[in-house]
Amino acid sequence: MWILLVEDEKQLANSLKRGLEEEGYVVEVQHDGEEAELQGLVNDYDIVILDWRLPNRDGKEILEHWRKEDRNFPVLMLTALGDLDHKVSGLDAGADDYMSKPFSFDELLARIRALSRRSADISNTEIVKIGPIEVDARRHNVTVGGISLTLRQKEFVLLELLMTHLGTVFSKTQIAERVWGSAYYVSDNTIEATISTLRQKLNDTFEDIDTYKLGKNDQIIETIRGAGYRFNIDLFKDHKDS
Repeated sequence: MWILLVEDEKQLANSLKRGLEEEGYVVEVQHDGEEAELQGLVNDYDIVILDWRLPNRDGKEILEHWRKEDRNFPVLMLTALGDLDHKVSGLDAGADDYMSKPFSFDELLARIRALSRRSADISNTEIVKIGPIEVDARRHNVTVGGISLTLRQKEFVLLELLMTHLGTVFSKTQIAERVWGSAYYVSDNTIEATISTLRQKLNDTFEDIDTYKLGKNDQIIETIRGAGYRFNIDLFKDHKDS
């Protein structure tokens, strides 16, 4: 699970990051309000933990902008402002939950789990189908035009990530964090090799189906020069949800 933690108190942010990573979460930290707002506009986080008082832009303004732009990831607001008016204001701005400082780490974990369950119930993304490609997360199965595709664990997670975040360009660092769980223990060469083999497996399978053919230069996983990679939805616009 990919969490954006927006907290300007660096000691607290680092402590929360370490604790959450020990629980198996992938955590990205932002201390500045404007930078956090931008990251929320371009990335599809699983959960955002958002402080109210931030440099350059407060949490409420950030959240209102995100919701206006249809950024619908769950948001848990953190603040030292514990009175009822601030809580109501934060919820009205689009927050899914609210915690006042100081708080216990165990309570934070419980609220994250609750938001995760709520989000899963709403999203219903256990099976993702785009054109002839179908990913069944629960059964860990991928088919292309009904033909089963055998993928390694990292290839499967990468394909699922790209297909469930259409339009998002993932950098190598973000792919390392989301697929391998850390940007520190995986090389660029490993990421490039995984993308290359996944592309080749998809292309080889497409050659065996009659319902849809790829062009010679078509890339299902598209390279965005200088930025990263994304799923090429343009190849399947007429086939999505078919």
